[in-house]
Amino acid sequence: MARSGVVIDRDYLKHDPGPFHPERPERLKILLDLADELDQREFELLPPRPASRQEVGACHSADYLELLQATSEVNRYALDGDTVTCRDSFGVGLLAAGGFLNLLDGMASGELKNGFALVRPPGHHALKDRGMGFCLFNTVAIGAHHLKRRYGAKRILVMDWDVHHGNGTQEAFDRDASVLYVSTHQYPFYPGTGAAEEVGAQEGEGFTVNVPLPAGCGDAEYARVFNRIVIPIGSRFAPDWILVSAGFDPHRDDPLGGMDLTESGFAAMAFALLDLAARHAGGRIAFLLEGGYDLAALKRSVAGVLAQMRDPEKAEPPSSRGGEAIEPLVRKVLRIQEPYWSG
Repeated sequence: MARSGVVIDRDYLKHDPGPFHPERPERLKILLDLADELDQREFELLPPRPASRQEVGACHSADYLELLQATSEVNRYALDGDTVTCRDSFGVGLLAAGGFLNLLDGMASGELKNGFALVRPPGHHALKDRGMGFCLFNTVAIGAHHLKRRYGAKRILVMDWDVHHGNGTQEAFDRDASVLYVSTHQYPFYPGTGAAEEVGAQEGEGFTVNVPLPAGCGDAEYARVFNRIVIPIGSRFAPDWILVSAGFDPHRDDPLGGMDLTESGFAAMAFALLDLAARHAGGRIAFLLEGGYDLAALKRSVAGVLAQMRDPEKAEPPSSRGGEAIEPLVRKVLRIQEPYWSG
């Protein structure tokens, strides 16, 4: 019987943006401790590999790749005020992207039933020619291009539940009808994008779904969004694959966000997406670590998602009760999306 795959490696500790930076190596260290606790009858630990220039070049310009490679020659380089590299960062970024691709390959072959790439640095803010928001390479976008190019995937759902809007991922697929990008995020907040009216353009119009949530939303509000928006639209899209930008900074204990999610809320969202994958994608769903900066909350929340992956049939679906305060926002998003998903 196929196991769940987990990508994690000590080399991810080598990316060091400096003392006191929120995206610190300890985020990965505490997850290494969690990986050591996994039952290897149920989880297979996968080694990463560096992504090739061709693989990352599907999302990033040659000039940007040259700039990132050049940062390997200096102890510190600031791509912007938040995004800092060290000599190892370029190589670790390639290893993060390649680790995710290794996971997807294992799932495509049928050797793995689903997976979680516990890698860093995060990626969903990275643009074609610019790193930002702690992100160097847009790993989830690189993964989606890999699935299309190597396996002929026609419909990929990218679900982004990080507290920050994934502007880089949205931009990568803004005009692409083969990728449905759905984001729940605190709004207004960094990076300033992700309004409900942003729905994609040209051939991709209607294939971007933004749910800009006010600060303070917790388990009940997120469950309402998933029950009323994410799962119904995702079901109509009927994806071949689901990729999840799993940021855990909407947790109530996170120092960078203003949301009120608990580990139970993350587990409920994972359940809903695992069920969607079982119904439409042959179970093919891969989670990818994005944000999450309170170490204890991060470990508990990742553990909750891994538990859902291990045995989704015993999991609890998102509650249908509560969250009434955001119903006007839910209705607004549904009105905006109605021309694309009502039929």
